[in-house]
Amino acid sequence: MDRAARVLERMKGPVVPINVCFNADGTINYDAVGAYINWLCEEQTPVLLLTYGSSEFASISDEELWELTEIVASATAGRSLCIASTSYWKPSKTRDFLKHADAVGVDAVKVQINPWLPKTREALVGYFDLIEDASDIPLLLWGVAPPPFPVEVVAELARRPNIVGMKNDAHPFYDYYDLVRATKNEGFGVVSGGQMRNFVFGHQIGSPAYLCPIAPFRPDIALQFYQLIVAGSYTQAWEMVYRYEEPWLQWAIDKNWLGVMKSAIQLQGLYPNNLLGPPNPPPSPNLFNEVREKLEELFGASCTRPA
Repeated sequence: MDRAARVLERMKGPVVPINVCFNADGTINYDAVGAYINWLCEEQTPVLLLTYGSSEFASISDEELWELTEIVASATAGRSLCIASTSYWKPSKTRDFLKHADAVGVDAVKVQINPWLPKTREALVGYFDLIEDASDIPLLLWGVAPPPFPVEVVAELARRPNIVGMKNDAHPFYDYYDLVRATKNEGFGVVSGGQMRNFVFGHQIGSPAYLCPIAPFRPDIALQFYQLIVAGSYTQAWEMVYRYEEPWLQWAIDKNWLGVMKSAIQLQGLYPNNLLGPPNPPPSPNLFNEVREKLEELFGASCTRPA
């Protein structure tokens, strides 16, 4: 089985977008990130993903991203599928990163073309023409709107053997459906940008994986949900959406999404703080206790550790 086929075989179920732990001086706490990755792997999390938003690339230098990628790959050590992501780079920089990611043990790389570049076939296909021969590491596309990544261009790139999938951050139903259907015979997986409820729909038409808003701190629940979907137990799966995701998601977004997620990880005893990357201000001093109360309300007292 070649590299691309191995990645496709493993790119199934809940995906955890990696939240990064920062020190008070704005540097990355690599030890804490490594410990968190180890915990996720021990919890049998199928797929780990460094990505622009949740991983706060806007607060990370290129040199830090190089090191962070190596730390995550080393801590994963093959136990979960490890997907890194580029930043918004010109092709020559992306080529260097693909070689680096390959060398440190990453399984695949999501190529994040700057959304300010034109979403034309000439620009998008041309970008991949300039980077693909840098490494044979499998690649994922990234779709974000407006405007969305053209479906016909995704279908064309999906025919390339080393381009194995796409993270969809465009419309969670319309674009998601069109992308899955357009690539269904190409050995290509369209990953839902998030939410259990989107994946209930997406899996039935061929989507293999989804970013889950619960998996970063309760991967066991995310895996249980995935197993219900695979078994076709949709009534029970929807009950999990209503019980966990719906009341958690909107509450967390309204409060401060990244701060809430980091607080939840901190409450697992995995991060020493819930700081955001610079220049973001620290979350409200009350947020940590509010997150504790909400987690215990929805997931039970076992979801948090004593202060």
